[in-house]
Amino acid sequence: MNTTRKYFLAIIAILLTGWACTDSAWAQTDTVMKTEATITTESAMEYDTTIDRKIYTLDKRHQISIGYGILSSVQLNSILSYWGYHNIDFNNPLHCESYTYGAIQIGYSFRITKVIGVGMYYVCEPRITKVYNDQLACKLNLTTHTLLPTLKVNWLNRRVVTMYSKAGLGISFSQLGIKNYQPERIVITPNNQRVFFAYQLTLVGIELGNNQYAGFLQLGAGMEGWFCAGFRIRL
Repeated sequence: MNTTRKYFLAIIAILLTGWACTDSAWAQTDTVMKTEATITTESAMEYDTTIDRKIYTLDKRHQISIGYGILSSVQLNSILSYWGYHNIDFNNPLHCESYTYGAIQIGYSFRITKVIGVGMYYVCEPRITKVYNDQLACKLNLTTHTLLPTLKVNWLNRRVVTMYSKAGLGISFSQLGIKNYQPERIVITPNNQRVFFAYQLTLVGIELGNNQYAGFLQLGAGMEGWFCAGFRIRL
């Protein structure tokens, strides 16, 4: 074999060796890039899952609320149903003027799940009735205190909007008082019954806010009123 052929074969061998090394290097680089892409994708999925957990996990199960309602059961019922009375002056029939400060409610609830919660609500409502014939015969004061164990169902849960319904059954007890009593005009006999059955049925309520703070407005019937608005905080 002459010298020229030897040099030619040596050059071909060097080129083949270089091509093989380059191909191996590219294969290693591709493997590394695929591995990094897989790690990055898994990290992104884990991050997204973490975000979802932060959004939907019940990290704040305790809720405290305060509200004010109108057209409650106490307001719609006559205060004289809690009293026995007899008009002495038949020439001047009785008439009444009643007003209320509204139903003030303070509540605590615990979210068992994202949808179901249980709680206890306290409702206080002062009511004043003035009884007249030709002039003031007496002033009747009735303050009703109510305790309502309640079941709450959050049937719509969004980031800033929650819609719910709730139902409560409990008891009410009253503090009764008489002022400016004119026994020569009217005879008042307080009813011995002081404890009454109480309820609250909220057909629909809406909360607007974030996971911790929100205002609410609800429509229903019972001790909290037909219309009730307030504020809640989750802890």
